[in-house]
Amino acid sequence: MDGTITSKLGRLAGSFATHPEYIPRYLRDRAPDRSSPLEIELPWISYGAIDFLDGYLKPDMTVYEYGSGGSTLFFASRVAKVTSTEHQELWCDRVRAKLQASSANNVNLQLVECDLSQTPDFENSPYAQSIRDIEADVILIDGLEDWSKYNLRPICFAIAQTRIKKGGIIILDDSWRYTHLRQQNSAVRVQVFESPGPARPGVTSTDVYFY
Repeated sequence: MDGTITSKLGRLAGSFATHPEYIPRYLRDRAPDRSSPLEIELPWISYGAIDFLDGYLKPDMTVYEYGSGGSTLFFASRVAKVTSTEHQELWCDRVRAKLQASSANNVNLQLVECDLSQTPDFENSPYAQSIRDIEADVILIDGLEDWSKYNLRPICFAIAQTRIKKGGIIILDDSWRYTHLRQQNSAVRVQVFESPGPARPGVTSTDVYFY
């Protein structure tokens, strides 16, 4: 989350005061050998959202991801099928190697490079539309972080709402950037998980939309 160092530390302290059980996990995940969510096979989202997913996911579910990484391994060990769309070739190769090392055979990891010079037409790009033939129980939007003026994740969110199964969920990470979506959606309800997470120094928020 944005803010001064003081405000960031204040949020972190407040989160620990509310959820002291996060403190050992936070300290453990600051170790050098746990510096990447890919290595520890966890989604790069808030601890609260990870804990929710750990209890929510079922072996017969299908998952679609905008983006790939530790979440791909996490889902692969818990559901029937995972489809992940990645736009960075080098990162895609790293994730693929990790999947092969873990013998995960239920993941379709696809590289769909994205020309950000064409961002104004992002909605019709192969990356955004890569979900068009899929219906999923769970959709995670955690790729193409839009530090630019363009709202890329909200576009993915709008498309994802047309592909989520009834009774399914859409997970939007770094949701503090897109709080307007909490009012602009077709979900039955929204649950916000704000806490630290693996391999990140401060607090983030992850929203789960129930359909």
